[in-house]
Amino acid sequence: MEKDEKYQVYANDFVRNVPGDILKHLINLFMFEAAINMGCEVNDKTLERTIYYIQKDYGYIPVSYVASAFIQGSLGKLPHVVGMTKLVPKTIHYWLGEVSMEYNRAMAKKRQKDKESDLIIACDLHKIPFGQAIIQKVNWYKEGKLDDDDWDRIELKALAEAIARKEEITFDKFYK
Repeated sequence: MEKDEKYQVYANDFVRNVPGDILKHLINLFMFEAAINMGCEVNDKTLERTIYYIQKDYGYIPVSYVASAFIQGSLGKLPHVVGMTKLVPKTIHYWLGEVSMEYNRAMAKKRQKDKESDLIIACDLHKIPFGQAIIQKVNWYKEGKLDDDDWDRIELKALAEAIARKEEITFDKFYK
């Protein structure tokens, strides 16, 4: 599988973005690998039905996760369910369900990590005095230079960064 050129090209693409003929080639490849691992044969009807369910239910996961489901499942590395020992669409669908949950957990973890890093960068209150910038905007509001409609025309982060750099702060410099 690792030597297959089409797999190398499409491994990180979502199933729904892979052209049909290439997806058929890849799933055939995965089925062949699983059949060897399980000591069985695959027929065209099983292949067609498996492709159908993968496209229908798992278009949102990368091809590499589909490959992983076939390999892990056929080697018995996924949680075992009684009656799911044959290389048939029902078993493959179960394997894909397990691996898609793994994918969803990984994506949720990545989103959380990205969210946390964005918050840290955006809100480093020790380096950027957002409080002083808010006070400055409130003062301009009290002076009548800024009204409710124009409040967002002064970028808070830019004002806070200028205060941190000890620049001269004037209304005209920040009002856009």
